[in-house]
Amino acid sequence: MKRQHISVKIALTAVLAVAAALALQGGRATAVGALPGTAPTAGTPTVSTPGVATAPVPVLNQGILMPRSPAPGNPAIAKVNGVALSKSHFLNSLLRLNGLGLLEKWIQLTVLKQACVKAGLHVGKAQVDAAEQGVLNQLAAQHIPAKERIPVLEKLLARKGETLAEFRMALARTTYMLALAKGHVQVTDAQVKQAYKVNFGPKVEVRDIVVSTFDDAATVRHLIMDKHENPALVAQQHSINTQNAANGGLEVIPLEEKALPQILLDTASELKPNELSAAVPINGSLHLLWLVKKIPAVDVPLSKVQAGLKADLLNQMKLQWGQVELNRLVAQSKITIDNPILNQEFAALREAYSEQAKLMQNEQKAGKSSTPATKPQAGTGK
Repeated sequence: MKRQHISVKIALTAVLAVAAALALQGGRATAVGALPGTAPTAGTPTVSTPGVATAPVPVLNQGILMPRSPAPGNPAIAKVNGVALSKSHFLNSLLRLNGLGLLEKWIQLTVLKQACVKAGLHVGKAQVDAAEQGVLNQLAAQHIPAKERIPVLEKLLARKGETLAEFRMALARTTYMLALAKGHVQVTDAQVKQAYKVNFGPKVEVRDIVVSTFDDAATVRHLIMDKHENPALVAQQHSINTQNAANGGLEVIPLEEKALPQILLDTASELKPNELSAAVPINGSLHLLWLVKKIPAVDVPLSKVQAGLKADLLNQMKLQWGQVELNRLVAQSKITIDNPILNQEFAALREAYSEQAKLMQNEQKAGKSSTPATKPQAGTGK
């Protein structure tokens, strides 16, 4: 059963990544071609959704979330040993904690649905249900009984910190984006060949430990090389990359992936067993790599996998196009928010939408976007 669940996790990981449009690991946005694991500046709170620019928000005064008794004549949400708890303060606290994230998802779904209607595209519950059934069919292919598929899906989502309801909203967003992108992207032979190199070329599996300073890097080096501590545990305790720290920093790096920084590819390819790399500076963070294993190229003719690679590329390029379009739609929509808390928080996020839309459009025009090959998931070794 353990082997079965591992294989299910591997199979479903790719589905979740596509369905959530650039993956839902912690809700972080990763620019196309950026290194997985590049962490934001430590201590800076961010509000984000998959594939959408993150925007800093003010640090909350924790006192405003503490329970309060209602003013005289105002209703209570509950009583604890006779002490009333304010209903209005409870609802305002919920807004501060979770309101912006849910509102943003609703806005995304609304503008996408409006765009589909304007384009004459019929996208609704039936199409979203079909997308969800596609996920469940993958579980069926792993011989998971029908009555267990939803519970297994919920468990896998929970490991990502996501609920089934959130996953269904992500599926709806993806379904709208794919519909809008139809006819706007095409896959070239050169892109298929590059995807072939990335997917079937040589790779290395590493522990990627991300830190902020050279002092932190020295600490990591001392723990691993001098005190001989387990690199996986060191990654869990010291890496600022919350996307994979819990997994011991495990990453698979395709050595033919041109979108990754050359310094990272060179360092990864030169790794030796039981040796920690020097600190590699990338996007304001420092990466220390520990070799787990080298994965040789797979000897399979391009002709046998070309059709599948092309279909995967087309799907992922549609999602990339759809993300740019979503950013543009939100940035240009007239949005009024009749709540001072949400209105203030959304103002900074809306500006980030506009900036991210311009950035992604410029990258696409300049041809700097990564070939969206189906890359191995961290920790699978596949």
